[in-house]
Amino acid sequence: MSEHMPTQQFLESLIQEAGSITLKFFQKNFSIQEKSDNQGIVTDADIASENFIKKKIHEKFKTHSILAEESGLEKFNQENTEKEQAIWIIDPLDGTTNFSKGNPYYCISIAFGHIVEGIFQAKLAGICQPTTQSLFIAEKNKGAFLNKQKLALNDFQNFKLASIATGFSSNKDKELIQVVNTIGAIQNKSLGLRINGAAALDLALTAKGIFQGFYEIPLAPWDMAAGALLVSEAGGIVSNFLGTEFCPLRDKGIIAANKQIFPELLSIIKHHYSN
Repeated sequence: MSEHMPTQQFLESLIQEAGSITLKFFQKNFSIQEKSDNQGIVTDADIASENFIKKKIHEKFKTHSILAEESGLEKFNQENTEKEQAIWIIDPLDGTTNFSKGNPYYCISIAFGHIVEGIFQAKLAGICQPTTQSLFIAEKNKGAFLNKQKLALNDFQNFKLASIATGFSSNKDKELIQVVNTIGAIQNKSLGLRINGAAALDLALTAKGIFQGFYEIPLAPWDMAAGALLVSEAGGIVSNFLGTEFCPLRDKGIIAANKQIFPELLSIIKHHYSN
């Protein structure tokens, strides 16, 4: 195995094993701790999954940096003078609130890529929903797959019949005004808006075509990095809330949709978030 580039097989094994770890805790007794600044909760499963993922990456890729939800950024290539810096972006359990309530809508999300002049360029990504044994894998310029079956977004064009997903778990008080106004506008123009509680999995299901679009702000890099590559490799469009090139390390919000739905979804969001 190359020291510089992981294989799909390595990522598949890594993310499925992490998923199996979370299932050992699911709907059983485990401890829950509340994070500061209204950032949600963390469980024993989050910590166990993250520790496992990081251990396996360290064993194979000793110079790679890791950005993980629970432990933050660990840089192992500080002496690296190359323009491209290898980094993993990890959410060991996205949808922790769902998980803590016994809701099966949660996932593990892992993205690998390089930081080039401050911009993250995804090369390989995976999202696993352990409760349904769904494994999404995407590799740059090689497509997106669900359980080895290639994903290709269709030409769904009617926004009135579109199903759009979003979330707002960390929005409070005045921040909810834009959220509620945007939800109202999209609900009135589409078939319906869905709020599920796991952004990474919402993005994976947008790549599958279950949702015709997804948007949310604010999010963290680990919520968006893997799902963004899945959607783009399935033939969709991904941008930030300005409609420009998306970078999970820079942007706090993401819009992802098939090519036909994207323009109207972007227009609605820009209208409500520019005021």
